[in-house]
Amino acid sequence: MKYEKIEYKLKKALDTERFIHTKGVEKTARKMAEIFHEDVEKAGLAGLLHDCAKCLSLDKMNKAVRNYPVDELMRNSKSLLHSAAGRCLAESVYGVTDPDVLEAIRWHTTGHANMTRLEKIVFLADIIEPSRKPFPGIEKLRKLCMTDLDAAMHEALLMSLDHVAKQGKPLHPDTLSALTEYESKEQIAKRIKEGEEKNED
Repeated sequence: MKYEKIEYKLKKALDTERFIHTKGVEKTARKMAEIFHEDVEKAGLAGLLHDCAKCLSLDKMNKAVRNYPVDELMRNSKSLLHSAAGRCLAESVYGVTDPDVLEAIRWHTTGHANMTRLEKIVFLADIIEPSRKPFPGIEKLRKLCMTDLDAAMHEALLMSLDHVAKQGKPLHPDTLSALTEYESKEQIAKRIKEGEEKNED
C-alpha cells in the first residue's frame, strides 16, 4: 500500500488529537533516524502507524491480537494492548510486511530487552514528539534523544518506572527487562519502593 493511502486510511481511523500526535512521532522518528544512521523510511512508517489501533475499544484490540501472543496484563489494558494490536493491524489492514517496522510498532509502549536501534527510536519519538504535553524532565530527554540513544532509553525507562510506581501499578515485565540493561535489579527495587512510599504520602 502506498504511503499516501496508508496516511489517508489512518486519518479516518484516529481522532484529530491522536492523528496530530502520530504525525509528530513520524516526523521525530525520521529526524532521529537521520542522526543515528537508521533507515529513515522505516522509522517514518513505524512512527506513522505506531498508534493505528489506539482508538479501538479493548474488545476490538483483543480481536486484532487473537492469533498473536500477549500476556494477561497486556490483554486487559488498552494503553498496553494497543501496541500489539497496532502491529497486527499494520500488517493486516495497512499491508506492512517489513518485520523491522512491525516490531518497532509492537514494542513502542513497553520496550523489551535487546531492542533494535529502530525500536528505540520509535519508542522515544512517541514520548518526546512536539505535541506532547510537558512533563518533568521532557526537555532533558529531548536533548538526549538527539545525542545519545542509550542514555535517552535509560532516562525514559526510569520515567516509566517512576510513573507506574507512583500510581501503585506493576511495571510490565517487558519494560522491566529493558530497564535491567541499564539498572541493577536492586536499584530498580529501590526506586519502586521509593515510588510506593511517595504514593502513600
